[in-house]
Amino acid sequence: MVNARRSRLGARVSGRRAGQRFDAEHGVATEALLFLGDLDPEAIGPNIAHATHYEPTPVGDFAALIAHVPFPLDDATFVDLGAGMGRAVLLAARRPFRQVIGVEISRALYEIARDNLAQVASKALRRRDVRLVCADAATYRFPRGPLVVYLFNPFDATVLSGILDRLAAGPMRELAIVYHTPAERATVETHPAFELIAEERFGTVYRRCRASSSSTI
Repeated sequence: MVNARRSRLGARVSGRRAGQRFDAEHGVATEALLFLGDLDPEAIGPNIAHATHYEPTPVGDFAALIAHVPFPLDDATFVDLGAGMGRAVLLAARRPFRQVIGVEISRALYEIARDNLAQVASKALRRRDVRLVCADAATYRFPRGPLVVYLFNPFDATVLSGILDRLAAGPMRELAIVYHTPAERATVETHPAFELIAEERFGTVYRRCRASSSSTI
């Protein structure tokens, strides 16, 4: 047990160092641990009660999870729900996604992510369709076509279950959920429209079942 705790602590420290290197190399600020209630709770509204906190995705973890997406990325849209300061968006923009979108409910975090994106875009993303949206994930309208939805434990089961229902609605399409730190994984795994296809020690990956469909969007 002691060795396991040390291993987890070592991984966390190593992840922070890689994140610090990422920030330094790209001239951005994404390495932080922030609670949304300390930022702009009045602007966020009642769904602040369901939000967790901002913590950046470890660079290596992102690559490992995205590798499990079971369809080509070049025709898919990547949507990060709870984009925070934008690290996952920046990492996804290095992949061949057709489009990359970050959705963030906190105006304060959205502004930081926008500054980070502008900093990197000036160097490497001029020809990519990468955008940020300041919006509530609970009501965000997902784009059509193949979709990769990314979550870093951004909210509780109340919000997550509604999002899953909306993702399961409509015509069948390629759809994967990449879930880092899956605190509410039971909510996904008990939903009839999604099945677990891969698991790492830090996250899980799901896809929409072929048999699932609905007549509403």
